[in-house]
Amino acid sequence: MSRQYCPKCMKAMSTCICQWLQVQSNQMPVLILQHSDEVKKTLGTARLVELGLTKAKVVSGTAFKRADCFDVLGSYQASQPILLYAHQMPESPFHIELDSDATFTKVSELSTCFDSIIVLDGTWRNTRELLHLNAWFQTLPTIALKNVGVSQYRIRKASKADALATIEAISVLLSIFDEQFDSNVFLRPFEKMIDAQIDKMGEALYQQNYQTE
Repeated sequence: MSRQYCPKCMKAMSTCICQWLQVQSNQMPVLILQHSDEVKKTLGTARLVELGLTKAKVVSGTAFKRADCFDVLGSYQASQPILLYAHQMPESPFHIELDSDATFTKVSELSTCFDSIIVLDGTWRNTRELLHLNAWFQTLPTIALKNVGVSQYRIRKASKADALATIEAISVLLSIFDEQFDSNVFLRPFEKMIDAQIDKMGEALYQQNYQTE
């Protein structure tokens, strides 16, 4: 018997999180450029972002045309994106580093330079490939998150504790840029997805594979 998937959240019916989805109106549009490898991962979080925000779009692939991406942003009346990335690109006009303690006043001044966010969704190897295949990414201004705490993605093994899931990074950014944004509501489906997966595998297997001393 084949596994049944929810057509909305794309999770297995046994771990469907749609009942916890609550759409929020975000002022800063988000475009997620998802490496095609991520499409096959049932525990990916990009789809949860798209379902949880009024102005969010996921586009999957490896080569992204600049004009197509700006058409998507234009549908949200945006035209000056900033790329979420840890380091400044050689051709980038500017680079910003923010932490979760940044004041809204400070951020409001910064955000006059851009009106939308582009996020690369994939592993570090994936994102390096995307940068190689899409030279225009390197002309975008960049923004990095610093000192934002430990990721709550407890069923993913990452090289760094502060390596946030896509939905967590976007939640931090929107919390900084939008006073009306409710990160608890936004992250609830993500948290419920993790809880359901841990319940499904059993506490013993979870402790064995994901807990560290």
